[in-house]
Amino acid sequence: MRWVANAIEAVKVLFRKEKMEEELEQELLFHLEMEEEKYIQAGMSPQEARRLARRRLGGVERVKEEVRDERAVRPLEDFLADARYALRRMAKRPGFAAVVIPTLAVGIGANVAMFSVLHTTLIRSLPYSEADRLVVARSTTNGVPAEWVSAWDYWDYRNQSRSLTGLAAFLGFPQGHTITGRDEPERVQGQIVGTDYFRTLGADPEVGRHFTSEDAREGAPEVVIISHGLWQRRFGASPGAVGSTLLIDGYPYTVIGALPAGFRFMDDADLWRPLRRDSKWVAGRENMNWIAVGRLADRVSVEQAQNEINVIARQLEAQYPDSNTGRGWRLQRAQEALTEDYRQTLVMVMAAVVLILLIACGNVAGLALARGSARRTEFSVRAALGASGGRLVRQLLTESLVVAIAAGIMGTWLAVVLVPVFLELLSVRVPGAEEAGLSAAALIFAVAVSMATALLFGMVPAFRASRRDAVEDLKAGARTTDAGGARFRSGLVVAQVALSLVLLIGSGLLLRSLARLNAVDPGFDPRGLLTAEIRVPYTQYGSAEELTDFFISVQENIHTIPGVEGVGLINRLPVREVGGNEFVYAVDDPPAERAETRTANLRAVLPGYFATMGIPLLEGRTIEAADGPDAEPVLVINRSMAEFFFPGESPVGKRMVVFVHDSTTFTVVGVAGDVRQDGLRGEPFRSMYASYRQLPHLTMRIAVRTTGEPASVVPALREVVHRLDPDVPVAEVATMDEVLARYQSAQRVRTIALATTGLLALLLTAIGLSGVLATYVAERRHEIGIRMAFGALRADLMGMILGRAARLVLVGIGIGVAAALATTRLIEGMLFEVEPRDPATFAFVIGFLAAVCGVAALLPGRRAAGVDPLALLRAE
Repeated sequence: MRWVANAIEAVKVLFRKEKMEEELEQELLFHLEMEEEKYIQAGMSPQEARRLARRRLGGVERVKEEVRDERAVRPLEDFLADARYALRRMAKRPGFAAVVIPTLAVGIGANVAMFSVLHTTLIRSLPYSEADRLVVARSTTNGVPAEWVSAWDYWDYRNQSRSLTGLAAFLGFPQGHTITGRDEPERVQGQIVGTDYFRTLGADPEVGRHFTSEDAREGAPEVVIISHGLWQRRFGASPGAVGSTLLIDGYPYTVIGALPAGFRFMDDADLWRPLRRDSKWVAGRENMNWIAVGRLADRVSVEQAQNEINVIARQLEAQYPDSNTGRGWRLQRAQEALTEDYRQTLVMVMAAVVLILLIACGNVAGLALARGSARRTEFSVRAALGASGGRLVRQLLTESLVVAIAAGIMGTWLAVVLVPVFLELLSVRVPGAEEAGLSAAALIFAVAVSMATALLFGMVPAFRASRRDAVEDLKAGARTTDAGGARFRSGLVVAQVALSLVLLIGSGLLLRSLARLNAVDPGFDPRGLLTAEIRVPYTQYGSAEELTDFFISVQENIHTIPGVEGVGLINRLPVREVGGNEFVYAVDDPPAERAETRTANLRAVLPGYFATMGIPLLEGRTIEAADGPDAEPVLVINRSMAEFFFPGESPVGKRMVVFVHDSTTFTVVGVAGDVRQDGLRGEPFRSMYASYRQLPHLTMRIAVRTTGEPASVVPALREVVHRLDPDVPVAEVATMDEVLARYQSAQRVRTIALATTGLLALLLTAIGLSGVLATYVAERRHEIGIRMAFGALRADLMGMILGRAARLVLVGIGIGVAAALATTRLIEGMLFEVEPRDPATFAFVIGFLAAVCGVAALLPGRRAAGVDPLALLRAE
């Protein structure tokens, strides 16, 4: 290749210059020795002879130094001259820069912004002391990882482990609490944590102290550590908050500390209580509700700590065979544990924006090649006047660098705007993610991307310019077409079509998956449905009768609000709150042993719930007011439960045993339609509904069916509850449509992100195709004029251009389909009821891309068909 020859020639020149300098040095030493010898023969001492000889040859030394200085300064001067020339060209012909710089800026800005988010969440250390030593422990059963661990196992591991200097458990899900007493009642999230929780994380209270082992003793005074936000809201950030009393769910707690602003680990919380062995969440060793976080000892790796944990697990298995057979712990670095829900989405979006930059660079490279073809006379004249191929390469690369620097500056500014947009769009909740911005790493990345961009779109045009034959170009004049450049530009279009197709097929699969998810029947009607949570303090409603009377009063008073059509109350709303499984079996078919397959969701409801939610009654009756505490316990079960326990027969009148608190026998009085309690992705699970009067709860969820906009009744709803009890807040107010949207948010984010990048890639591809065809037409205007002069029809010329476009697009589609078949399996876990090689999606995307590319080819085709052959030939 010619550019390789140019590089070899440049190396030869460099060696020649070094040789010349060596020769100059030898010649200087020779003259110095001759002068010294002449003065010594005249009777001078050797020292005096050398001094005079050096003075005599001082001019030669100065000339040598000047040559060296000139050689050192000349490359910088050449670069500055090329940069000034590039700026002058941009000023005289701003069209190229006006197209290229914003195009590259979008790609660079999106990459820098996404890298900032990726670096903050997946690469940069978490905002804790020595965060690289933090690990999260989760249980395993026969090697299969689970989410949570047992509190009793945690205490054993904590006491026996030497590889972990700190180990603390915390409840795997935050609990809702009601704070009353000083101001308006407030609903907050709280956690129960081990006494070493904050020490393990390296988080010291801003005021107050840590938990101690004394705080975890059974019967010890109730204490709490609060968040910085709660400290500000309830105490005005006063240090006097330490030692004060806070009423939580009606119980007095002494505040012993407040945390610094911004503290968070996994879940948001406003208060923390110490873990005690008498907690209802501890229960037996088989009860797993906890997550453990630990800190590795100095110079201990995760693998070494895991080996020690495995040894302890085998000891516990031998000691507690009934609960710990096959059970162990798996250690995972905290960084991985906290980002595992986001990693796949972030990497996918980062890959998509990288492809966008590559497509943008392809467009710009095509424009640069076309621009270089138009400047071939300029390059030929320069070469004829003595400019080497390397000199032309340096000039064009400098021009590309100037454009890339301008695009990098604009893209960096755009990244500042895009970072918070990406954080919000991707719903990133990793600790410290809110601090994502243009860090030093992001700025270095921006510079690196800008330099790489300059090379990507500038290298090929520069080396093509260096390969030109000046004599042949000057002979050919302006009509010469650049066949090699045309092939390269066509190759860029093919690559762009292929990359765009991969992105569009990925987004098409996700879009179809989201549509399938939206089409899932949840088993109830979410339209016009408002939901909220009410939790009453046990100290004020200590009896089941008081609880029942309060919630019945809430239901009756909400019914009086204008625009309210129905009111239902349940302890766990579908989709919004999952879990609540209880062991159950039919009295006529008791199991030989307790099995996981004989469980069902248990919910407590007040009359009116099924009608308000729009859940159909298939058989029997619903829960009624007569189903009180003194009446026979009753259940309404769903269709799936009826078919599982009573296949082929009516379950109404059958009796079932449910293990809630203790073994209780219920009578089935009705069958309701299936409701997807735990989300939309799985099949409806077995569900049973008991009467709230027979199974009271402190926390209830309200479902309000409205005739108008659900948000319009929110103030009246709050007023009703406040009037009945000013210490009971109404929390988590949201429409059911919003609840379903939050459930689908991860799928929606991935779909929107990939669809946006796919459409942007398609737009850039269409622009690139149109540009290549326009250059093709411009280079062949003379040929087209002659064709038309000899009778070629405009339709023939239009067909020629569209045919060329079709060939490029078809080759790109072929390559893109092959690449998509290989890569769509990477998103298989994100799809719902859609195969990664779904033929309908592939067919639609291919047709859509072909149609867009066809439209993009029309304008150059019309331009070719509109050439006036007489005017063109007269100009010739």
